[in-house]
Amino acid sequence: MKHAFIFGTSIFLSSQNTVTLADGDKSTEFLKILSFYKHQKGMADQVLTIDANISSPAGDLIRISGNRLEEGTVGFHVETDPNRVWVYQSGHHEPVLDVYQLNEHEYAGLSSHISNEIGVQHPDAVLTIKGNFRVGNTHFLIENEKMFINDNGFANGVDNSHHGIILTDGHTVH
Repeated sequence: MKHAFIFGTSIFLSSQNTVTLADGDKSTEFLKILSFYKHQKGMADQVLTIDANISSPAGDLIRISGNRLEEGTVGFHVETDPNRVWVYQSGHHEPVLDVYQLNEHEYAGLSSHISNEIGVQHPDAVLTIKGNFRVGNTHFLIENEKMFINDNGFANGVDNSHHGIILTDGHTVH
């Protein structure tokens, strides 16, 4: 299986279902897709399910296992649809983390370099990742148009990540 992860206007393709931050000699897996949304006739649909290990921009720990907040995570809540997981901080309208699995009919609305890669590589699932969160001391701000890791902006990239998606604040690593 190949998966496409879209951060802003950058697409990362991988057979792995993880996103990791590499910070010097330390690597932190902060997002794992446990299952992808899949409609199944005659049976219950398989829903998008994640694990996440992040912090709010202020440094409050957020740990999610199987779409549920782990014990000790206070001041946040998770909302889900079959193909989407949002993590909200209490009193805020914008999610800290938003993981959305696109339907095939939505691919045409993506940037041409992204839709071209999807057309050529035929990933089994295409996800957008957005949010405003931290992993350790590294700040992520991911919007529709750009991904910022600390103060470094990334846009319009294509990356085939054979060992899972590994991000750094200066560049991506395959």
